Amino acid sequence: MKFFIMGDSWGVGSEPVIPMEHRNIGIDYYLKKLGHTVTNISANSAGNFGQLRHAYYTLLEDNNYDRIVWFHTESIRDIIEICIQDPQEQQKYFPNFEIHADFSKVLDYVDQQNYKFAQELYNKYHIPFIIIDGQTPMNKNVGDYSFVKHNIPWIQTLLELEVDPRFTFYSWPKIQIILKHYKISERHFIKNNMDGLDFSQSIVTRASESDLFPDNSHPSTKCYESLAKQVEELT
Repeated sequence: MKFFIMGDSWGVGSEPVIPMEHRNIGIDYYLKKLGHTVTNISANSAGNFGQLRHAYYTLLEDNNYDRIVWFHTESIRDIIEICIQDPQEQQKYFPNFEIHADFSKVLDYVDQQNYKFAQELYNKYHIPFIIIDGQTPMNKNVGDYSFVKHNIPWIQTLLELEVDPRFTFYSWPKIQIILKHYKISERHFIKNNMDGLDFSQSIVTRASESDLFPDNSHPSTKCYESLAKQVEELT
């Protein structure tokens, strides 16, 4: 089969633990080893919207794929990269974006707009998506979309999480950028989002104590090998 992979560093692979050590091998290596053809546009620190936009232009050139594998990441990156740094794109793709105290609703809107974009890609090319719950899981609260063929709860399984987090690894510095830009009190934000922030810190702690996360923030090569087999079994 032909796979099109998109996402952030979780779609690329784990960072080397020792300087100059060969980068840990990601899912594309193992899918190729299983006999599949792979195109991977994943990039370190990429946001969901940026990857969807990259996919849009890449698929214009070649859309002969059987599955799109999307490593879903944190939506706060889209707020920084688009809503703050690219107002023109924000008006086009997130026209009703506004920041307020109920941050979960802010993220719901960003996710919803991203999923509409993904749905448009599916409607045009009819390539089913396999969503990998990566650094941050897919938002299950904003409706059902037919582009989702399968959803693999990867981070939940690896770290034995009972609920889906909205923030995960080192989210606070990015949240601070958002709060500063929109002139929102950190104290007020923390008061309204304490549970999510505490859960984020617990995820960092769990990963640092887990052998499955050799660099404390990305799954190990063995995890990617197992994931590739799981993806293959779903096709």
